[in-house]
Amino acid sequence: MDENKQLDDNQKNILIGVGVAFIFGLLTLLFTSDKAKTKTKSVVNRQKAKHYVGSKFNGNKKARNVVDNLSDDEINNLLGTADKVKDLESKFSNMTDDLKDYVQDKKKESKKVMNKLKR
Repeated sequence: MDENKQLDDNQKNILIGVGVAFIFGLLTLLFTSDKAKTKTKSVVNRQKAKHYVGSKFNGNKKARNVVDNLSDDEINNLLGTADKVKDLESKFSNMTDDLKDYVQDKKKESKKVMNKLKR
């Protein structure tokens, strides 16, 4: 009977140890997850910036290396500016398409008027 009690105590100690390790792991995950997310986002943003700079400067290594020397805030500013430029390019593209359509419509209207005047 003493062996059974000792076995039960060992099992309890193992379960308590596993439980403590699990809780410690869970708490570590919760407290470090913000840091891990921030670090991951930083690395991803830096790669995005390298790709953006590389594409805009035709793969120029010096330009891409500049990104390595930028702080995380500067990287975020660069990517924010790049997004704004893309939005402006899109808006400008839409405006030029609208202007082109407007000019073509006016050209057709003026041809109709000229044809009427010739008759």
